[in-house]
Amino acid sequence: MEQTALLEFESSVFALSPGEDEETNPGIFGKSLAQWIAGQLVDHGFAVSDLVAEDFGWCVRVKTKSPRLFVACANVEGKANQWRVFAFAERGALARLLGKGKSTESLASLHSAIKQSLASSPLIQGIREVAS
Repeated sequence: MEQTALLEFESSVFALSPGEDEETNPGIFGKSLAQWIAGQLVDHGFAVSDLVAEDFGWCVRVKTKSPRLFVACANVEGKANQWRVFAFAERGALARLLGKGKSTESLASLHSAIKQSLASSPLIQGIREVAS
């Protein structure tokens, strides 16, 4: 797996969805953030397939042939208004053998779109990038 730097920020607009806490680990949520990110990615020309609940939060699946791209979204544990997002690529066995290649470029483009979306929203404050 290859991933981008983690983006952390504050916002009080991403509410807990009914029943969401049952689909992830207790106290971990981010479905409304994932829905917002998915819409922003579409606006930036990415195709999005769906949202997936994971133990660690929510993933936005980006439609690509290879590599498979995702955006992970979750709150900071115990905080209702602090958030984390990062993009990652799952590459097939052949791509792993041949090196990073296309996934590095695809991830950089995806990360840039996410960062621009966060920075342009007046509903989001305190964006900081944390190395992975």
